[in-house]
Amino acid sequence: MKQIIITISAYYLDRLDVVAENLREEGVMITRLYEFGVIIGYAEEEIIDKIRHHKEIASLTDEKDVVIPPPEEDVQ
Repeated sequence: MKQIIITISAYYLDRLDVVAENLREEGVMITRLYEFGVIIGYAEEEIIDKIRHHKEIASLTDEKDVVIPPPEEDVQ
């Protein structure tokens, strides 16, 4: 699972609870829901790809994997 931050379009803010419930039904585990239209939670990669294009979502950011080489490696 990846942590995601979803920003809801201003047009749908009056239906934020409905949007959040629909996201839960699709498999998003919501940890924070802010009235100004930001939802923080966790979802599997395939769910993220599916919900990214919902009309209610203005933006969706997911955590990225970062690989840091060990200290003995040459950095380029």
